[in-house]
Amino acid sequence: MSRIAFLGTGLLGSGMVESMLRRGLSVTAWNRTLAKAQALAAHGASVAETPEQAIADADEIHLIVSDDAAVDALLERIALHVPASATVIDHTTTSPAGTKARLERAAARGMRLLHAPVFMGPAMARESKGLMMVSGPQALFERVQPSLAEMTADLWYLGEREDLAAALKLFGNSMLFAMTGGIADILAMAKSLDVSPVEAMSVFSRFNAGAAIGARAQKIAHGDFSASFELTMARKDMRLMLEAAGAEPLVSLPSIAQRMDEAIAAGHGQDDLGAIAASSLKR
Repeated sequence: MSRIAFLGTGLLGSGMVESMLRRGLSVTAWNRTLAKAQALAAHGASVAETPEQAIADADEIHLIVSDDAAVDALLERIALHVPASATVIDHTTTSPAGTKARLERAAARGMRLLHAPVFMGPAMARESKGLMMVSGPQALFERVQPSLAEMTADLWYLGEREDLAAALKLFGNSMLFAMTGGIADILAMAKSLDVSPVEAMSVFSRFNAGAAIGARAQKIAHGDFSASFELTMARKDMRLMLEAAGAEPLVSLPSIAQRMDEAIAAGHGQDDLGAIAASSLKR
C-alpha cells in the first residue's frame, strides 16, 4: 500500500484526503493552519506538525496550496527531505511560466515532480469525480497513474510539456469566468427590464447554450468563419442587449461589443460571430 503525504488541506485538499482514506490508503496530512489537518484525524488521517514530518517515508507527496509562490516555498522547504523514491504531485492552479520553471528545477535537482491541476470542487474531490490533467515526464506519470486514476473520473495525461496542464486549467477557468460574467450581464438586463432573476434564468431550462461550446470552439480554433451567425447581425443583437441593460452596470458585453466593432472594421462583417477571435489566431 502506498504511503501518502498530503500537504495543504483546504477545502479541495481535504476532499481528496477523505477520498483516499475511504479507499483504505494511509495518509499523513499537513496544513499551515494545523487545525484544518487535525479535522481529518476523525476520518483516519495521521497529522504532522511540519511538512518535513509528513513526507518522511512517503511514496507519494500530494500538495495543493494557494499559488506559485506558496508552491515554490513549500517545495524549497521539503526538497532535502523528499524520499529518493517518492513522486511529488502538485495539484495547485499555477501559472504556465511558473510551472515550467518549477518542473525544470525539480528535474535538475533529481526531484520527481508532476503537475496535476483539476476541474473539481470539494464534493467532487470527496467522491473522486471531475477531471485531472497531468503534465510532466511520462515515466513518472506511469509510475503513479493507478493512484491518480482513483482520484478522478477522468485522468488526462497531456504529455511531457511541463506547462500544458497549467495552460489548459487557465483556459477552462476562463470559460467559467466568462459564463459567470454572462450571467451577471443577463441579470443586469433583467433588472432593467423588470424581469425576476429566477425567471431570467428559466430560459436555460429549455435553451442549452453550453451544448454549442464544443463545436463552436473547434470551428473557431480552425479559423473557420463561415457564417452560421453573421457578425453584423450579432452586433445588432448586442446593441439590443446594451439598450436593454439601460443604466445597469455590465461585466462582459461592452468589451465584446468593442471587439465586434474592431472585427467588422477589419472586414469580417459578413463572417461568423467567431471572427471576433481572428486576431488571436494570427501567428
